[in-house]
Amino acid sequence: MEGELSIEVEDGGMNNLIKNWRGRREIMNKALAASAGGQDPEKAYERARKLARVIDGGDKVDEFLSLINDLNDPLLRYTDWSTVLNSRFEGNESLLHMAAATENDDILRLLVDYVGDHLITAQDDRGNTPLHWVARYGGSTGAAEMLIHRARGLPNVEDKNLLLRMKNKWGNTALHIAVHEGHANLVRYLLSEDLEPVYWKNASEKSPLYLALETYDSAVHEALFSHSLEPSRIEGLPPIHGAIIRSRHDLFDLMLKKNMELFAMTDSNGGNVFHLAAHLNHAWVFEFLRPETEYLTREPDMNGDLPIHIASKMGYVEHIEKLREVSLLPNGQGKNILHIAAKYGRVSVVRYILSHPILGKNPILGKMLNAADDDGNTALHLAAMHSQPAALIDLLRTDGILPSIFNNECLLAVDIARRRHQAEGYNIRHQLAYLALACSLAGKGPLGNQELLLLRAKARDEELSVVRSRKSMPSRDIVKDYINSRMVVATLVATVSFAAGFAVPGGFNGSDTASKDERGMATMLDNRMFQAFAICNTIAMFCSMTVVVNLIWAQTVDVDVLVAAFERTTLPLQIALPAMSTAFLTGVTLTAGKLPWLANTIFYLGLVFLLIISFAKLLGGPIFFEIFGHPLRRLTFWLILAYIYLGRVETYIYDDDDAKDNRREKKTFASPPVDVAGESRTDDSAKAKCEDALHPPSR
Repeated sequence: MEGELSIEVEDGGMNNLIKNWRGRREIMNKALAASAGGQDPEKAYERARKLARVIDGGDKVDEFLSLINDLNDPLLRYTDWSTVLNSRFEGNESLLHMAAATENDDILRLLVDYVGDHLITAQDDRGNTPLHWVARYGGSTGAAEMLIHRARGLPNVEDKNLLLRMKNKWGNTALHIAVHEGHANLVRYLLSEDLEPVYWKNASEKSPLYLALETYDSAVHEALFSHSLEPSRIEGLPPIHGAIIRSRHDLFDLMLKKNMELFAMTDSNGGNVFHLAAHLNHAWVFEFLRPETEYLTREPDMNGDLPIHIASKMGYVEHIEKLREVSLLPNGQGKNILHIAAKYGRVSVVRYILSHPILGKNPILGKMLNAADDDGNTALHLAAMHSQPAALIDLLRTDGILPSIFNNECLLAVDIARRRHQAEGYNIRHQLAYLALACSLAGKGPLGNQELLLLRAKARDEELSVVRSRKSMPSRDIVKDYINSRMVVATLVATVSFAAGFAVPGGFNGSDTASKDERGMATMLDNRMFQAFAICNTIAMFCSMTVVVNLIWAQTVDVDVLVAAFERTTLPLQIALPAMSTAFLTGVTLTAGKLPWLANTIFYLGLVFLLIISFAKLLGGPIFFEIFGHPLRRLTFWLILAYIYLGRVETYIYDDDDAKDNRREKKTFASPPVDVAGESRTDDSAKAKCEDALHPPSR
């Protein structure tokens, strides 16, 4: 093979360059012309691997050609160079892919002219074409130009921009990859050849414009956003929203300056930049609230919410402060910011609106207090509907709030709270919301407002039924059952109190140990806790006896007197039960006083339950235990655990002390101590008792 032509560029001139390339092409032409057909595929693959190693090593085109024009290789004339140049490797990439990944375009220039047409747009196992390899590794504008020019000249290809628009398995075109890798010159060239891929999204819903957020190359940003783009055609995630999420102040400002339509893009829910900033609490975005961007604060999303409604929903008062000057309109459901704050329980926003100094001066803010949405619900209705007791309390404490307003279903806020509580059972939030509203309407009639009689036709019949039910008396048998139940309780309290009065803690002074004045007196008479026991026991005794006497007398007359007696005996019995509990608590504490830990445990445990009994009496048993039942169960559980733990510790300590006392006692009985006179020291009183037992006095 003739390889005598010089392949060196002598002076760097254009003539020598052209001469060089003519020589290289002649070598390639002769090699292909001399190729022998039907070569063993393994031999062809081995030759291709050698060429691939030259490409991977970054060698110049001369080394690549030397393998093709090696005169010392006796098998060179039997090589099928067409098969070698079109070989595919393990990842289904070709020599053209490898040459596209290098920074030296000389080898690629040779291969582009001599490989088969199918390899120009061939994809490897990951779907990457040679142009994708250029964008990822080399970034050479010249390499991209050669590939695109050859691709546009392919026969039977209708789309001349096919190579530019081909996607890999991740949906990325060459432009996506060039932007991601930060090849600004290549991005600029690809956009000049075909602008269409700039709008396309990849498998991650990211267009090249959005991928620009992941690079800090200002040249790439300038290349992308300097074009006259159509934001409505951009697929996937909006670039302006990505700038907010990543806090890219520079790109945010660039998009605002380059293209206002790009700045005004919305997400899939119709939210613009101020919607997103209000949701994510990005205060820096509101620095761009300028006259040319104010209209965006009045643009609703698909839910009908403005940015100020999103800020109210999230509870960000500082954003409301900035947005209220330009947009205080209601949302698509007629809800203002107070409605939304009450609905979601954003107490900080509720307090800001209610306590704002311009509330009375601004007619829009002033009307928010009792304004109704499209369903007729005020802020009170929504707070009751969603069980927000904290917001309800602030609303009810505000002058001008009217809890007697009806919604479109002729329901007050208290009616909604009652229904929610009854429908969903025990829930402390439902209960507190209902109690707050019920207290606010106390004394305003069973229906809360007489206007209901005009709004709802059935209201009159309902009120009449309520009045009739109140005026109608229950039967005598039912009342007697209530009377008998209460009499049993009162009799039991009287019996226990009477017995405790003659079996006081500590007992009484006996005649043999006390003086004449102290005989029959209680041994703990001077103890303050005993005095409390005596007072409480006396109160419980006489209150319960009063109940018993009233109920016995009441059963002899008609049902009206029975009902009156039942009502009169409620207060004495309510006094007797805590008094008896207090007497029991003080008495047991006195008897356990020798063991401090046990006495303290009994006292504080009883004090807790005494408070529970008192609160249950004041609030009403069902309501109290419905509100505080779960915390009480947890408190009881922990008190029992603490008692068991302390009991085990004390038992262990006292068992150990008892064992020592037993050993000491055995030793004493075995060898009693002897005094100086040689007599054992025994108790004189014990001797006296023994002598009395042996020689009883004669009568």
